[in-house]
Amino acid sequence: MRTKTDIRFVVDADPDQVMDALAAVESLPEWSTSYRDARVATRDDEGRPQRVFVKADLMGGSDLQVLEYDWTHSRSEWEVTDSTRGVKGGGWFEIADGEDGTHVWYHVELYLPIPLPGLLVRRTLRRSNEEVVANFIEFAERFPETESYESV
Repeated sequence: MRTKTDIRFVVDADPDQVMDALAAVESLPEWSTSYRDARVATRDDEGRPQRVFVKADLMGGSDLQVLEYDWTHSRSEWEVTDSTRGVKGGGWFEIADGEDGTHVWYHVELYLPIPLPGLLVRRTLRRSNEEVVANFIEFAERFPETESYESV
């Protein structure tokens, strides 16, 4: 089943702080309800995560995934390139400076090979993504004072 989520929100922090919070991929389990573990395998020339191994919670089960990241000054994009449960897709966070904080557009498109009713899957994922956004806002606004990531 294919799912798509788009959520726009504002973070009360400058764009650099928001991008630094996104680059702290090892801290992903702190704010994303979908992940229990994240380990960076490779980094790009600027020290940002490029290939990341994650353990994801997937509708009551576990999935080991490989995520490939691509970065620009205003976008963090990832793609699921390998999955033990056959998940495909990816997403991105796109940021822009605004008068009231950093405007963020969170977009995710996934194909989930789960034999469940589509409405149930969409509702569950929507709730999960809304929780991810709320947790990320809190994480990014207090970043880096409580994170364990060290800038490279």
